[in-house]
Amino acid sequence: MTEHSVGQDRIHHDWNADLEPILEIDSGDVVHFDAMVAGEGQVWLGASYDECRFDFDTIYNLSGPLWVKGAEPGDTLQIDLLALRHGTWGWGSIVPGLGLLPAEFPGGYVRTFDLSGGDEIEYAPGIVLRLREFMGTIGNHPGDPRRSLPFPPHRGGGNMDNRHLVQGASLWLPVHVPGALFSCGDPHALQGDGEVCVTALEAPLTATLRFQLHKTSSETPSFLVSPSGVSHFDDAGYYATTGISSDLLECSRIAVRNMVRWLSDTHGLSPEDAYMLCSFVGDLRVHEVVDAGVWNVGFTMPLSIFRN
Repeated sequence: MTEHSVGQDRIHHDWNADLEPILEIDSGDVVHFDAMVAGEGQVWLGASYDECRFDFDTIYNLSGPLWVKGAEPGDTLQIDLLALRHGTWGWGSIVPGLGLLPAEFPGGYVRTFDLSGGDEIEYAPGIVLRLREFMGTIGNHPGDPRRSLPFPPHRGGGNMDNRHLVQGASLWLPVHVPGALFSCGDPHALQGDGEVCVTALEAPLTATLRFQLHKTSSETPSFLVSPSGVSHFDDAGYYATTGISSDLLECSRIAVRNMVRWLSDTHGLSPEDAYMLCSFVGDLRVHEVVDAGVWNVGFTMPLSIFRN
């Protein structure tokens, strides 16, 4: 087993099978990443939305690709997340036209956060959030097309925004190209299931990952959740809203829309701060799909964040 380090000087912004790998590793090797925050140089601590200069062609900073020796299409790459640690600051945003509720939030909005004080932040008076970092984008090259945007998840993983992939978790990814061409980035300090306002709490991250190659096939990404990833907020219970509709996406909109209203009415948050809080710590849950043509989606808000 060999240990390697990857800094912030070798990044790319999309999935491109023609990129030269920055590192060759053997099965069993450990790699230490210094992952650059999404939007580095485009948003900064203290910036307002009007000051930011978002460039969606370069907003994602992916570390890689890594060439895994012996990896061939049809294999499976196991990634063990040994250590993850957030950086000293982070940001979240509502972007016009994006997110789950674009009609309700047509204007741009950015908040930045000082994360240097430890593993908790005061989101608003009496509302305290515990940080739980993970990689929003982590995957092998999908193979086809050879070059594609970084945003949608794909059959090799990619921008899955899976909040359960915290320290201690393991991830299994299908290999679709020789060498696997693994990349990771888009680090988050905190996110709920759904990332409904379009961002998580975006933050720099240092990560230690171990790679193991298996000569067995897998059709889709799969993962094993560590105990810390199962539920890091729900120990005090949660309040939930429900969306019922013949369309799963509309179910989600109804549930989140009503949670935004509840947070504003009950806890005095502005609609923008309520919506962003939903993205940071709220979870979309599909409660039921068996009734023909009508689905039931819930959205939960953990009560442990309310300290007063």
